[in-house]
Amino acid sequence: MKIKTFLTCLIVLTVTGNTCFAQETSVGKNEIRLGYGALTGPEMANSLLSLWPAIGISIFKDTIKDYQCSFYGAANLEYNRFLKKWVSIGVSLSLNPISTQMTTKSGINLTWNYYLVNVMPKVTFYYVNKGILSLYSGVEIGAAMILWKDRQGSQTLYDNGFSAAFHVNAFGMRIGKQIGAYMEWGYGFRGVVNVGVSGKF
Repeated sequence: MKIKTFLTCLIVLTVTGNTCFAQETSVGKNEIRLGYGALTGPEMANSLLSLWPAIGISIFKDTIKDYQCSFYGAANLEYNRFLKKWVSIGVSLSLNPISTQMTTKSGINLTWNYYLVNVMPKVTFYYVNKGILSLYSGVEIGAAMILWKDRQGSQTLYDNGFSAAFHVNAFGMRIGKQIGAYMEWGYGFRGVVNVGVSGKF
């Protein structure tokens, strides 16, 4: 409920402020965005794939007492450059922490944690880009650096690796002129729902 109230107030302030100053300022071709994405693809994959070791432990070794997978979401930073009014190119940087913890009835704790640092070039196409309203879709393809941090007994093990990363923005909307708020729906490494603020210069 608090998030809905905050987003409503943010959109109202953005619309009011931009309506007042829309004729006094011109919008630049560069845009910086700061946002948050909920329910990323890697988080969903982790929760599904973690079921198999849980089932295996329950059958062959012990009974699972507790089983938890994280859904922290991803923090996102983006840069966009408008080539035309209907298309922009850019890059996104996001951080997504993921963890899984299992506890057996005999007291064994099994945990694995990793961080995904995603860098993805992007292209965005705009259906509507007029006044304070923008409606758009886009696609991002890049790479993810994986930083592992696993605990085995009293030892903590570290490792790293790389994988492909992607995100498909099915539908997005931005409200505001120079300063705005946005919300997006899609699937991939930045979350099913993305919200945040943006500034054009």
